Amino acid sequence: MTKKFYITTPIYYPSAKLHLGHAYTTIIADVLARYKKMQGYEVFFLTGSDEHGQKIAKKADENKQTPQKFVDDIVVGFKNLWKNLNIDYDKFIRTTNKNHILSVQKIFSKLLKQNDIYLGKYEGSYCISCEEFLTDSQINKTNNTCKICQGNITTLSEPSYFLKLEKYTKQLLKYYDEHPLFLWPLNRKTEMINNFITPGLENLSVTRTSFTWGVPVLEDPKHVIYVWIDALSNYLTGLGYLQDDDINFKKFWLDSNCEIVI
Repeated sequence: MTKKFYITTPIYYPSAKLHLGHAYTTIIADVLARYKKMQGYEVFFLTGSDEHGQKIAKKADENKQTPQKFVDDIVVGFKNLWKNLNIDYDKFIRTTNKNHILSVQKIFSKLLKQNDIYLGKYEGSYCISCEEFLTDSQINKTNNTCKICQGNITTLSEPSYFLKLEKYTKQLLKYYDEHPLFLWPLNRKTEMINNFITPGLENLSVTRTSFTWGVPVLEDPKHVIYVWIDALSNYLTGLGYLQDDDINFKKFWLDSNCEIVI
């Protein structure tokens, strides 16, 4: 039986041209993919771009372009750079691709139907640059800026659908115990568990209504599906998850013996 290997780069955000860090992570993924091929593995190498969100809409407006035209131009530069670096990827996924959008809507509908998502209201401090609602520990109180990016913070209050993360705290800890190599290195695993999991997961806001550049919720179109379900699901949709052609999803993701590096 042929061994399988699935590897992805981070999904890059096309708000500006790529820099050395993007090339660094992509070259590492390319090296690993080539190495596994030399060992006789069947390899699938995915890279791509995360193209929705308020920051993209704002950048497009500043450039007097539609968001779609703005990301189209940026992605051309992505692909040209990978060609110049001889990056041998199998697929470049864009979150504006029709197949990805349809899969994301199906994922959201599935979670909503099984009562993992509920409608509520979010009020809090929001960093546009990070596209993230911030906790008190993430805010520099001296000048009301984001500690992560040093960007300005605004206060938002809007309806939002929330993902019930709290119900999965025990399940996640159990999975990490049973699969000790799932998160690596060990010190980062311990840090992540102590900071985020053990105190109890907070339910996560997964839609927005204050902008429209995103994937609309089928059941409530004034909401657009936020990055946590939209962008992060690309690692599944890039293989064909919930699509007519799901051969690669079955071949790589559903094979318990497939080595997966995300």
